[in-house]
Amino acid sequence: MKKIALLSLLLSLSVAYAKVNVVVSITPQQSFVEKIGADKVHVTTMVKPGSDPHSYEPKPSQMKAISNAHLYFPIKIEFENSWLEKFEAQNKKMKFVDMTQGISFIKMQAHSHDHGHQENALPYEWAGQFYLKEGEYRWSFSKIDGTYADPAMKFLMIEASKDSDELIEVYEDSAKAAFASDTTTKAKDGETIYHDKGIYQLHFDESKEMTVFRLTIKKSGHYLFFTEHMPFEFEADEHFLKDSKRVDIEPLATVPESDGHDHGHASVDPHTWTSPENVKIMAKNIYDALVAMDGENSQYYQANYEKFLDEIEATDKKIKEIFSVLPAGTKFMVFHPSWGYFAKAYNLTQLPIEVEGKDPKPKMLQKIIDKARAESVKAIFTQKEFSDKSAKAIARELNIKVLKESPLAKDWSQNLINMADAIANNR
Repeated sequence: MKKIALLSLLLSLSVAYAKVNVVVSITPQQSFVEKIGADKVHVTTMVKPGSDPHSYEPKPSQMKAISNAHLYFPIKIEFENSWLEKFEAQNKKMKFVDMTQGISFIKMQAHSHDHGHQENALPYEWAGQFYLKEGEYRWSFSKIDGTYADPAMKFLMIEASKDSDELIEVYEDSAKAAFASDTTTKAKDGETIYHDKGIYQLHFDESKEMTVFRLTIKKSGHYLFFTEHMPFEFEADEHFLKDSKRVDIEPLATVPESDGHDHGHASVDPHTWTSPENVKIMAKNIYDALVAMDGENSQYYQANYEKFLDEIEATDKKIKEIFSVLPAGTKFMVFHPSWGYFAKAYNLTQLPIEVEGKDPKPKMLQKIIDKARAESVKAIFTQKEFSDKSAKAIARELNIKVLKESPLAKDWSQNLINMADAIANNR
């Protein structure tokens, strides 16, 4: 009987001290969960500092942690696009709670918005070069999360008569002149677009999940597409441009550069945690999830949650004090555009060198150097997860500093304060 009683006691103690097993994608999330869950949680982080969150592949030990997890907090980084379904298949009992629910996302920023020219100098956000054979094409735009990013969008198609390795840049002035025109041709779902009709105003049909336009190409050759906004709907349920046989047509070149895939999701900036206001929202999501999972410790989680909110407020106050001496719109140059939410929160201007992990070509690099010189940039921020070859080249040319500040650091609060200090040139 004594053995049974002892076994029962040990079992009850093990249940009482059992922790909620949580998995997160990046280290800042780990910090947030541990602030609220403290010794009631055990947190496993997928992407460690120094690893590329765009292409990371979990290790066997991490997959084992998935098997034992109660909660997973996605945060909408690219690595999750490939792995969340696999995690769900491995552990069907694990609950997924989106840490970013309630946050307003912004678009991923291209370098200076216009691939190296003066800010807002270009009237379009995306351009693509295609080789199209004579015939009919189908250009589809699908809703993302139940809606179109824009109700309407200006679009221009130019037939290239010149020969160059940089056709988009060659026809840039022609595109600017066309977009400056007050004349547009309205195009609705199912209607046909021609290359010689100037600017089109594409109208997306809110009553349909997909709006489809027809393209008629009368002569085989190179064609340039220019769109007013980043085309969020280029890919959702299917590829955006197909020929009459439904074969995908890939761009030969794009601005911003990409590999021709995932235009929509790659255009959303996932670095939400660089804004204290966003972290407050994440903290509430974490708190609610832990209480739902482990209601017996709700008071414990609430006390930690309120303490964490105080810490977030203190961090925000400190950063505002640091920036109080700077003029509104102060510019800082970064290699990878990871600080968009931080810039928005503190009325700064982020000047990215690259988009989607790619170094600019030599000609473009010189334009960026000219811009950095014109803006009197004092330092370039890079991070160890990405190549900093271009940043170092610019720094050598202008005799300025290269500073490594990663948004993936675990000590979220001090990391943002360090970034603010560096921008304010305090160190």
